[in-house]
Amino acid sequence: MGDMIAICFVEGEVGVTLGDNFRYFTTDVPLTIVGVSCSPSANDADLTIDINDDGAAAIAAIACATKATPGTWKSTHLGGAQTPVSIAAGSKISFDANDAAADTRVGVLIFALVGAKNV
Repeated sequence: MGDMIAICFVEGEVGVTLGDNFRYFTTDVPLTIVGVSCSPSANDADLTIDINDDGAAAIAAIACATKATPGTWKSTHLGGAQTPVSIAAGSKISFDANDAAADTRVGVLIFALVGAKNV
């Protein structure tokens, strides 16, 4: 399968409502996203997470509403049904929190292969 990396972060704070483009990063190497898991700090009805590649939705509406049940997105590489998503080197990756409540913190974990792999 190749070299897999994990990218993880927690975002959000008291007094802030997460929304579109709540977090950004760029990648210096091509990546293939094969799995995502996300969880809010407290139950947050209808919360979903989008991952954008240079402003366009690459992975949309990962359910992230229940603290005790992390939302997941799995490609065929990890036994899921989704098509892996290739991200070109130099791309700006951003994240949207749709329908987030105020004060919600969100943890996101991305599994990615280094390079464009079997997409």
